[in-house]
Amino acid sequence: MVYKGSFKDIIYPAASREPRVARYRIVLAGHSNSVRAIVHLVHGEPSQPQQPDLAAVLDVVLGRIVREDLIGVRLDRIQLVVQTGPDFLTYPIRFNALEFRQPKRGVTQSGRNKDEPVHIRSHDVTGGSVAFYVDHNGAKPVAAKLATMLQ
Repeated sequence: MVYKGSFKDIIYPAASREPRVARYRIVLAGHSNSVRAIVHLVHGEPSQPQQPDLAAVLDVVLGRIVREDLIGVRLDRIQLVVQTGPDFLTYPIRFNALEFRQPKRGVTQSGRNKDEPVHIRSHDVTGGSVAFYVDHNGAKPVAAKLATMLQ
């Protein structure tokens, strides 16, 4: 199953705080038992004015897209793919574990001021529960099959 949404514009601030535009769409790709949402972001289209490096603002752009289109979707089901010309790169998406708040379960214990380790599974983290950010150093070329599907 493959669903390709239509492209939308997203306005974001450049490093100089001037408005810039990028295009994105959401693609749903899945098998019989799992579906993932691929954020397909197109950067540097010839029809757009010359843009600075999008890597500096990927966190802002991803955050806006998640808030508008992917609220409630699990982190482990979201993938970010950035297309620059013919090249497709996928970026890992991370979150700040200190922002994560699990729903309270059971009785609260008063008088505890110590930090305690918490195990957070990626399927517990959803869009809108914490801010997502892009791991810029973890970018990798996408598989040929995925690149073909996105073209």
